[in-house]
Amino acid sequence: MHKLIGRALLSLSLAGIGNAVFATEQGSDAASAVANPQPAPVLKNLAAFPVGVAVSAGDERRSLFRKTDQQALINQQFNSLVATNIMKMRYLHPAEDVFAFDDADALANYAKEHGMILHGHALVWHPDYQVPAWMKNYNGDWDAMLTNHVGQIARHFSGRVASWDVANEVIDENVPAAYRPSLFYQKMGKSYIEKAFIAAHAADPAADLYYNDFNTESVQSKLDFMLGMIDDFKARQIPIHGIGFQMHVDVDYPSIAQIRKSFREVADRGLKVRISELDVAVNKHKNLKSLTPAVAIAQKARYKEIVTAYLEEVPAAQRGGITVWGLVDGETWLSGFHKRAEWPLLFRDDYTTKPAFDGVVEALTGQ
Repeated sequence: MHKLIGRALLSLSLAGIGNAVFATEQGSDAASAVANPQPAPVLKNLAAFPVGVAVSAGDERRSLFRKTDQQALINQQFNSLVATNIMKMRYLHPAEDVFAFDDADALANYAKEHGMILHGHALVWHPDYQVPAWMKNYNGDWDAMLTNHVGQIARHFSGRVASWDVANEVIDENVPAAYRPSLFYQKMGKSYIEKAFIAAHAADPAADLYYNDFNTESVQSKLDFMLGMIDDFKARQIPIHGIGFQMHVDVDYPSIAQIRKSFREVADRGLKVRISELDVAVNKHKNLKSLTPAVAIAQKARYKEIVTAYLEEVPAAQRGGITVWGLVDGETWLSGFHKRAEWPLLFRDDYTTKPAFDGVVEALTGQ
């Protein structure tokens, strides 16, 4: 890729160059840039499966409708979108008899206008801050209520949402792995999971339905528990089409062998595989104040080996796509979650590419 000689990053106006975005790398301390840089490769053009990005929408601070300068890069590089927040439970179903679709509708319209698919995230998720307040105090028929919740949402977006995370993070990875004792589990037992899938399929038979979770690529007991749930669903013909591996991984953990094994075991069951929330943290135990060239190259290698593993372990017909969890490093959730600086994504805050981007390109092109 094109090198920037010196610490000044190449920053070009997206408005001035249309949709062209140029790749740069950190170089020496000199201060002149290579002239006439070439456009970066376009990720979505290099893959036969969806290549996506998670975006803020609605009135969120980094909403693509408020921070419109990010749209050129999103439109250029990606053909799949997922909302980081606005399609979760408390946003879409704020009161028992009230559904709020306006913000999600706007995102669905944006995706359609720009030739992108929209992945829905997520119909059922357990955190206290995501479960609608009214649901926490609900004393009626939980089976009927959950079926209505899932069905109303999936039906509303039928034909506009290509796939859903129907159930998100239902497994407690503590040894031994078990179902998470969420509010839904307390009220309905494990049946809430299959009932959500059944309701989603009834409401939108054309949508692909995924179970989505973290650490299933790294914690064997959690992977095994999930595989058992899948096998049970398949044996009883519960409608499930794929598994989302969130893949919030570190630059050196888990091993690529474990990641490959996890992909392969799901693919062997005939299900689709999505890398659904990919980011690669680099600052665990390092206390870095900035992304150093050496760490950036290690991150590039990590992205490359993950995408290569996906291509090699998942048959083409079962590749549900790869989505990175955010556009630029400055918006990553990891910094707040871990209370440390992080640079886990493909683009810098000025929308220039990082070596991590090059790693994905190299994997997709077989370099």
